[in-house]
Amino acid sequence: MPCTLIMKVSLNFLVRIAGMLVLAYIGWATGRSLSDPRPDDLQQFATQLLLLSGAGLGLLVTPRLTIEPVEELLRRSRSVPLSDLFLTGAGVMVGLIFSVLLTVPLSSLPAPLSHYLPALSAALFAYLGGTIFITRKRDILERMQGWRRAAPAITLNASESPTPGRRLILDTSAIIDGRIAVVAQTGFLEGTLIVPGFVLAELQQLADSSDDLRRAKGRRGLELLNGMQKQSALPIEVVNIEVSGATKVDDKLVAMARQYSSPIITNDFNLNRVAALQGVKVLSLNQLSESVRPPVTQDQRLHVMIRNEGNARQQGVGYLEDGTPVIVEEARHLIGQSVEVVVIRLHQTQTGRLVFAQLAES
Repeated sequence: MPCTLIMKVSLNFLVRIAGMLVLAYIGWATGRSLSDPRPDDLQQFATQLLLLSGAGLGLLVTPRLTIEPVEELLRRSRSVPLSDLFLTGAGVMVGLIFSVLLTVPLSSLPAPLSHYLPALSAALFAYLGGTIFITRKRDILERMQGWRRAAPAITLNASESPTPGRRLILDTSAIIDGRIAVVAQTGFLEGTLIVPGFVLAELQQLADSSDDLRRAKGRRGLELLNGMQKQSALPIEVVNIEVSGATKVDDKLVAMARQYSSPIITNDFNLNRVAALQGVKVLSLNQLSESVRPPVTQDQRLHVMIRNEGNARQQGVGYLEDGTPVIVEEARHLIGQSVEVVVIRLHQTQTGRLVFAQLAES
């Protein structure tokens, strides 16, 4: 039998014996308190019965009231970020400090209240402190980061190494897209690009897929990542981290970003929304592309090539140089021709911008 199993069994046995003794004493003390100073045979029998009942009850239920809640608490704590544990502990300590300040006035109350109110106030303030700190987690962390930035700078000696910059976690969609390589070369981003091991495994799975489109995407992502490791202005690290309690890649990315307080670079709209709901910062390449596109205003005249048919009757579709679709009314018969149009309205969607126009008068 393994040593860990022996330790667990012995701990369970000791806890059962301790619970049996404690509840047996409580049963005996209860029987004595309810009996006369000189108990008769019936009262002695009732006291012995309470003693045996307490002993049996303690032998049966003590592990469920002690060991199992502690094991469940430890199991849940493994999936909780370390920052949440520290903030909860700090909130509990602050609540206990406030409860200590109330101990003196509460102890001066009449007998029943002075015995129970200090303990109740300590439990209440500890719970309130932990709850307030964890619900205001983002504000507290931002304030702490503000204090850190406001602290005076320290000059490093030649023998000391500088502290590492922030980490940017790359998603599979951002790697396959390829624009992150160009953005990294421009110098707008600072820090280290992190590629989790499960993201690299997803790229390899795509590259080995039997579907031609998925296989092409996977191979493109691996080639771009290889090129970025050789030519990128930012350092790239492949980190093998196992995220417990998550099976999907998106869930693992969000859990990893929360654990290390790092933003995620992605083009996935659903991942963007899920991460934002959980307080994770997301850097979207699509939003960046939208923000740097040349502005198009209403009543502006444009020259576009009508390339496709529109969804509605007689509509033609052209494209600006940045890829923005221009839907032109009554232009289906002009497919393949370059025409002058007038912008009549703009429509912003979750995936980009649509420009509606009509043919300019000759």
